[in-house]
Amino acid sequence: MPFHQRRVATLFGGKEILRSAAGLDDVKSMVVDSTKVPQNPASSGRYVLERGTVMLTIGGSDKIQPATASGAPSPSSSNVVGILEADHEFWLSTDSTPNGNAADEPVGILHHGCNFNTANLTGYTGNETAVKAALPTCLFT
Repeated sequence: MPFHQRRVATLFGGKEILRSAAGLDDVKSMVVDSTKVPQNPASSGRYVLERGTVMLTIGGSDKIQPATASGAPSPSSSNVVGILEADHEFWLSTDSTPNGNAADEPVGILHHGCNFNTANLTGYTGNETAVKAALPTCLFT
């Protein structure tokens, strides 16, 4: 596969998570712990995080995980880091298990000055208060 190409672009289509454009300074790069990424779609053998997923810190680590991960803590104002900017697929071993740190990858996180379309966010429903408190400069409409 050519450099900088991803096959994930056609998996989920073009769900729009922003109601208005965010500036480039609104994106920070963080590393996702691939062992926390669930199969998506279920039982497909593919490990994909959808754009618009609420992301959380992992205690005692500099990595992050999706709020929807099995065993993830409840989102709070202290552990929500932002919203995943784009779909991202994690390339794992042939037996569909994470390759440890080798499969951990950086992703773009929206965290400041964004106007999010809440209908297209994953992990937001039920956690609205914590997400809004963690991202006070963002709008959720």
